[in-house]
Amino acid sequence: MKTKLIALCMAFSLAGLTSCEDYLTEVNKSGLTEDPFFQTELGITAAVNASYSGTRLWYGKEFPSAFAETGTDLFLRGGDNKANQISDYTVDLNGAQTNLKDYWGHLYKALNTCNTVLKQLPSPVLSEALNKQYEGEVRFLRAHYLWLITETWGDVVLSTEPTVGVVTTAKRSSVEEFYKVIFADLNISIANLAAQKSNTGRITQDVAKAFKARMCLTRASATNNAALYAEAATLAKEVIATGRYSLFSDFKALWDMKNSEGGSNSEVVYYVNYTNDDTMNGDYDPAAGKGNNSHLHYIMVYDKQPGMERSVAYGRPYQRYVPTLRLLDLFNENVDQRYHGTFQTVWKANMANLKAGSVNGYAKMALGDTSMLFLKTVATPAQVANAANKYKLYDRNIMYKADGTLQTRSQFIQMSKFMDPTRLTANQEWSSRDGFVIRIAEMYLIAAEALMTSAPAEALKYMNDLRKKRAIAGKEADMEIAAKDLNIDFILEERGRELAGELFRWYDLKRTGKLVSYVQKYNADAKANIKEMHMLRPIPQVQLDAVSNKEEFKQNPGYN
Repeated sequence: MKTKLIALCMAFSLAGLTSCEDYLTEVNKSGLTEDPFFQTELGITAAVNASYSGTRLWYGKEFPSAFAETGTDLFLRGGDNKANQISDYTVDLNGAQTNLKDYWGHLYKALNTCNTVLKQLPSPVLSEALNKQYEGEVRFLRAHYLWLITETWGDVVLSTEPTVGVVTTAKRSSVEEFYKVIFADLNISIANLAAQKSNTGRITQDVAKAFKARMCLTRASATNNAALYAEAATLAKEVIATGRYSLFSDFKALWDMKNSEGGSNSEVVYYVNYTNDDTMNGDYDPAAGKGNNSHLHYIMVYDKQPGMERSVAYGRPYQRYVPTLRLLDLFNENVDQRYHGTFQTVWKANMANLKAGSVNGYAKMALGDTSMLFLKTVATPAQVANAANKYKLYDRNIMYKADGTLQTRSQFIQMSKFMDPTRLTANQEWSSRDGFVIRIAEMYLIAAEALMTSAPAEALKYMNDLRKKRAIAGKEADMEIAAKDLNIDFILEERGRELAGELFRWYDLKRTGKLVSYVQKYNADAKANIKEMHMLRPIPQVQLDAVSNKEEFKQNPGYN
């Protein structure tokens, strides 16, 4: 049974206590300082739970995948992509882009919820232990929202106090100032919280340490700060050394719905709760859709193919995001189990009452037979001959041109990590799958990257420990690399193999200074459009229109 944040339903209405898109011109309507309810333990608990609500708008939702995965070397836009400006860096990527406007509002709303709650702590109605726990949780969440804001938009508004009254001016703060608050908050979180695995979706000391390791690595990458690299390594190693987390031997099983509950999955350090009870899956933006809907976005249009019809098992084909050739070519499927643990390459005919001879062009296809086979390589004559009259064959040349441009945006090798064959109907959009935010595999990758210069032998050990666990049985030696192979490009390749689709890539390429060069080299849709200005996203025009000090608070450089 999942243990949920029970007061979260109440939290959704509480999350409306902060303003939306143009928060600078809104009045804080929280009433936390006056409402007697928020002077009770129940009220404060509900407000703390409200601080978590913003995470459900980032993990398991469509457009964060657009922000973090497309417009990189790993994913192209699919046939029904809803944010081509973001994926391709087109000229209409500007302050009017709807999804960026929405997420500016979401993240600042979540931030202001945290600020408002922190203003009430410590509370005389709570025990000392509960005051410390709640402050630790909310400071972590504030650090998380601040990270997303500053890494997405750069030197924007650093808000650490609740919005009170009407504010019509905006002051820019540097990224460095953002990180001072982020690190200060995480230090308090680490000091206040218990050292244990999160079995409820709440923040623990392990979560705070793991996230601080990520933040140290992020700033170390940007500043080449040796002390931050050292701290990132120390924190990552401490989380690994707890023994509370272990790598799966079977990468595909890691993503099975039987292991989709973060609290019982041995790899998961932190996760966002979702449940089979759809009334508990909401957040404070009804338009974002309830539940975890990440399973929808990587599925190709299979239900119009030979012998196929839409099913619960194969999912609802939203065809938003397509793997690049670069992503497919990162894997050696002969030794690395992550290729078939990440992608679906075989489809079985599932059309009701299908009989041999009833499918035009595929006379030998019957119910349960192979309907489609996808190859990232060029099919051999023998493979083509074997498919004749039996099933449809998609090989590299059918799906891609030589330069990586897509031949078709509706049929492709789809990522299967987030699929959910336990949904009630084929068209059900929401999933009960928890959103995995931090996995122990990331700690191995952080340790390897952070130690690469200062302690290369130790770095190599962490990298090979991870890779051997991801090897096909008997191929462990083939997965090991030598010291000469370990560099930042290899680490980014390994992060691509391990973390594809998990909302890292755009931020990884940005922090390592590889975004522009990698997109130009590997992304056929965006290579002609991307510029250095795209290391930041445009500030929403509604925000710029709302402020009175327009000469001081302007659009990010390069955008209209």
